[in-house]
Amino acid sequence: MPLQLPVLDDRNFEQLLDEARRRIPSFTPEWTNFGGDSDPGITIIQLFAALTENLLYRANRIPERNRLKFLQLLGIPIQPAAPADGLIDIQSGRGPLQALPLNSGVVVSAGSVDFLTRDPANVLPLEAQVYYKKTILKTDPLYGQYNAKYEAILAAQLAAQDDAATTSGTSSAGTSSSTTSATVELAFYDTTAMLLPTAANPSPVVDLVNDTIDRAIYIALLAPKNVDPTAVRPIIANQTLSIGVVPSLSGQVPPLVPQQTTTPANSTSSLIYEIANLQGDNPVAQYNRLKVLAAPDVLTAIGVVQVQLPGLDGLQAWSFPDPMEEGTGDFPPRIEDEQVSARIVTWVRLRLPTPTASTPASVLSARLTWVGINAARVQQAVPVFNELAGIGTGEPSQVFTLANRPVLPASISVVVQDVDTNTITVWRLVSDLLSAGPTDPVFMLDPEAGQITTGDGLTHGARPQRGWRVLVSYEYGGGIPGNVGIGAIKTTRDLRLQGGYTIENPVATSGGDLGQSVADAEQNIPLYIRNQDRLVTLDDFHDVAIRTPGVDVGRVEVLPLFVPADPVGGTPAQTNAPGVVTVLVVPQFDPVLPLWPTPDRLFLQRVCDFLDQRRLVTTEVYVRGPEYVPVYVSVGIQVQAGFFADLVQSAVRDTLNFYLSSLPPGGIAGGGWPLSKRLMSKDLEAVITRVPGVEYVDSIEMGVNSPVDVPDSYLTGLQLPVLVGLNIVEGTAEPLASVFGTPSQPSQPTVQIVPVPVIKTKC
Repeated sequence: MPLQLPVLDDRNFEQLLDEARRRIPSFTPEWTNFGGDSDPGITIIQLFAALTENLLYRANRIPERNRLKFLQLLGIPIQPAAPADGLIDIQSGRGPLQALPLNSGVVVSAGSVDFLTRDPANVLPLEAQVYYKKTILKTDPLYGQYNAKYEAILAAQLAAQDDAATTSGTSSAGTSSSTTSATVELAFYDTTAMLLPTAANPSPVVDLVNDTIDRAIYIALLAPKNVDPTAVRPIIANQTLSIGVVPSLSGQVPPLVPQQTTTPANSTSSLIYEIANLQGDNPVAQYNRLKVLAAPDVLTAIGVVQVQLPGLDGLQAWSFPDPMEEGTGDFPPRIEDEQVSARIVTWVRLRLPTPTASTPASVLSARLTWVGINAARVQQAVPVFNELAGIGTGEPSQVFTLANRPVLPASISVVVQDVDTNTITVWRLVSDLLSAGPTDPVFMLDPEAGQITTGDGLTHGARPQRGWRVLVSYEYGGGIPGNVGIGAIKTTRDLRLQGGYTIENPVATSGGDLGQSVADAEQNIPLYIRNQDRLVTLDDFHDVAIRTPGVDVGRVEVLPLFVPADPVGGTPAQTNAPGVVTVLVVPQFDPVLPLWPTPDRLFLQRVCDFLDQRRLVTTEVYVRGPEYVPVYVSVGIQVQAGFFADLVQSAVRDTLNFYLSSLPPGGIAGGGWPLSKRLMSKDLEAVITRVPGVEYVDSIEMGVNSPVDVPDSYLTGLQLPVLVGLNIVEGTAEPLASVFGTPSQPSQPTVQIVPVPVIKTKC
């Protein structure tokens, strides 16, 4: 039988008062008039009943105190609130014409929530507009018109060149015109500005492989309005340019491979950063590589790339005597807005490497959501410098409580000052004082409580002597308020950014989460004792992954010895792979498909990082989201007499959605649709039959990935069903084709030989 915690006494004030009144005749029979509250004796009884109730309340908290003391003895700290992070963009539209270098640690705010910049940013007097060459396919009805117009102009130009050569007496090849027009294959594109994220469309995507004609995007560095570009070039020459990149959040994260002694090679899908290179008077489409000072992997996570701009001679923009050459080939895209083109200081190109035999095009890919300049990463935090945490007492295991919490562990710095000799010693943060020597200046941190603990001064760690001052510098912050929307971060207390500068976060911040409550910590005592915060068994992976801070995990499944398929590289799934564990995580919420949530890359990365600190070094861990398999159902039912048909059909729809849901309490047994479960149409028929108002199912058709009716389908690996098409009618079920619709055929990119811009303006 289960162990029940006893309640020492559950009587309240009214019960204590009534019991005392009932005992009056037995102990004091001479007291006969005790019915009213105005009696002084009754008043005394009421006082003692209230005091007794308070004593019983404290006595009943003894089991709770024992559990909390047990937590302290185990050394289990309460998980602190997680801080949110994101990206900001600093613009100097009306600021002074000068470069403003900023170190990391600038405080910016979204209302009452403060953030700190995590990257140095050199704010240059520039604006940026990002363009790409959007492919116009040969299947486009306008492609033939564009081709005919351009070939006519090209033929006229060649004829004019032949006339000029004949007049000058120079012999030209008679077949040059026909040969040129016959060998040139045109690939038309439309100059398209990269969409900015908005609340309605927070994740616009530009695929450099499928959306662009040359696998590149172009940043037009513009002078501020009403400022001559020639006045800006000397200011930005040899300066550092901060390019912020936000990749698309869809996709997977790299696996946690076993610990290796060698450093892995850099990813082959890194972007190449180039700047326009002008050679002589004739325009030549050439670029120079920019010197990269800091290059994080911006194709998998939000980051800021620091590049150094060239000198004044290398900051130029092309001019085209012949308008037909503008935008062709490798030149930047043609900009028809003359007001924008007149402000161009120079062009910066971001492109993927050229595919080779060792790195095919299928591996080199990039999907970007936002690109801009003067960017810096931010994190929800508030800095505190040299806070006097307390004065040393000379006692063992001293505890100092900070004024603010939760504390970000990576930011804390503790110095101890001997006031007699005026010497300062820097103390070091450790996770366990047991490994420290008796004179080691170390301390432990409880980030949620904001407490630091020093050693005992005898065997494990030094202790501050009597009168020594303990000074602490740290950062604190975290919580759900840090998850702000696009454009919420817009103010700062830094005086350097007050005159004409604007701050904005182009994408929403994420990752902020509440801290763990005491009740949750008490419930996690058995889990901690079982796994010791280490990933060994399948239950360990489940228990640790589901409490990842910063994300709301709705479901966790652990697949041992399983390697998921890689659709990009074409690698199939593997089973019986030794040393491999795949963790399937499903978010708790999804505004688009609430019953079938899909984790984004940030979600997966946070779970991956949380597991990485606790896994065995020999274990290879994959963190993946579900692979949803589209399911189409067409069903015909007979409604019982006395029921409204539309209400019954709505109930059938809700029942099927709940039955195929990937989240608890949906699914077959309340835990979401199970993995490796055979999906059968007769099971769906049985579920529909149990809906109130359904007399029987006349007919049912089920299609999986296609409009072909199948009786069942085997789901393997990470596959889960998602109901994307459902049609419910009375009588005979309609064909699945009416539910499936007409699938769209993927378009094939044209062969790119000479990119040519489409000119939309008319003379």
